Amino acid sequence: MSARFLVVDDDPVYARTLRRTLERGGHEVTTVGSATEARARFDAASPEVVILDYQLPDATGLDLLEELRPKATGAVFLLNTAYPDLSLAVDAIRRGAFDYVAKDLEPAEWTMRVERAVDVARLRRRVVEAGATDGGDGGMLGESAAMRRLRSRLDALAKSDDTTAFVVGETGTGKGVIARLVHAKSGRAYEPFVAVDCTTIPATLVESELFGHEKGAFSGATHSKTGRVEAAARGTLFLDEIGELELPMQAKLLRLLEEREFTRVGSTKPRRLEARIIAATNRDLSRAVAEGRFRADLRYRLEVFVVEVPPLRERGDDIFLLATHFAQERARTLGRDEPAFDAEVLEAMSRYPFPGNVRELRNMVEQAVLLSPGDTITLEAFPVLTKVASGWEPPKSVFAPPMESAPPPGLQLGDSQPPQPPAPLHRPPESAPPSPARAGAPPDLAAIREAHAAEEKRRLVEALEATGGNVSAAARQLGLSRYQVLRRLSKYGLR
Repeated sequence: MSARFLVVDDDPVYARTLRRTLERGGHEVTTVGSATEARARFDAASPEVVILDYQLPDATGLDLLEELRPKATGAVFLLNTAYPDLSLAVDAIRRGAFDYVAKDLEPAEWTMRVERAVDVARLRRRVVEAGATDGGDGGMLGESAAMRRLRSRLDALAKSDDTTAFVVGETGTGKGVIARLVHAKSGRAYEPFVAVDCTTIPATLVESELFGHEKGAFSGATHSKTGRVEAAARGTLFLDEIGELELPMQAKLLRLLEEREFTRVGSTKPRRLEARIIAATNRDLSRAVAEGRFRADLRYRLEVFVVEVPPLRERGDDIFLLATHFAQERARTLGRDEPAFDAEVLEAMSRYPFPGNVRELRNMVEQAVLLSPGDTITLEAFPVLTKVASGWEPPKSVFAPPMESAPPPGLQLGDSQPPQPPAPLHRPPESAPPSPARAGAPPDLAAIREAHAAEEKRRLVEALEATGGNVSAAARQLGLSRYQVLRRLSKYGLR
């Protein structure tokens, strides 16, 4: 299997010999003789394996390793030297080198270690590419303006491997997906990704879980333990729901971020933070700060680069795209043909606010697929959407996300009053039975649907006549998307 190599060595004879050897193996090789040349040609070479001579005329191989490594997502670095030294080998591995190779190795041994580096480079590249493309940017399916803005924000963040990122958004929007995508797009992609859910760790154990402890540090500490911070190594540490941490632990976390150091419980030896920090919350930290439940200095330290994940109700037709994706995914696991949604289902989805966001939609669709043995998923498979179709409107509290109040101006999480859904296209006639929200009797769904269909068709015709047949203008007049209007036109044979 061929690979792209960059060989950095100031010995022209050795570099030429190495190049010929690698090219005979089918590899593409670029050779340079200095750190300056390596910097200049690195991007164009796009190497998968980098072989660095330790002693260069304008830098050491270790210094160049630390400089180039963040720029090379998935690349493997080998330090090559004519003077093997154990302490140097340990330092090289600690700084991120994959292997430490002596120039006087037997040819067979040298070839084996280079081939192993190629295999690892290929594996790393596949991992990175899978993380960046799975499900549309790691699960970020959607073409709405909100999602385009989010992708643009993530592209900007991908240019830096050490910037602290702060992901904000309602429960169920996919903050964990975003954190993993940031990791996958960075030069740390092949390093550990360690996620910590701050809501699941008892307050008394948080420090030990994060920083680790030494044997005998407290009752029950029968052995030393590596904490999550240390386990993340040079990868990414994801602190989910950081707003739930108690104040004493917040102070320790602030020290970790400011000094890049931590200490195991029961130890006096400081250890270096090597990982990148990504934090997330669904709470309004400005309010938490005002109420004394969150440190202002920690909040400002976290908000280096803020990523806002939009709620599903603000993503327009992404709802239908996601619902179709989840239905097809579930059907495949069941060995069934890909199902389609009845038009009534899509109508009800367009009116429901999805307080649980993408997570709620996924669960709702997966249940509906199980309840629908045929190729078409009807409204009866969605208990909540059935109520929406019958005229029930969710209480306003449904629209209140876990953010407890309006977010700070810098976060731009939206207005303090969440947007209401578009005015429903269906207007039940006065004779229609009362909705279940106003009466205990179950509604006559068949009668309601018939009345709704007649009213919907009438309003569609009126809107098209008023706009001269312009579908987009009619959609704006009705408070719907163009896609929804086209679906209704097909449903009623109007196109």
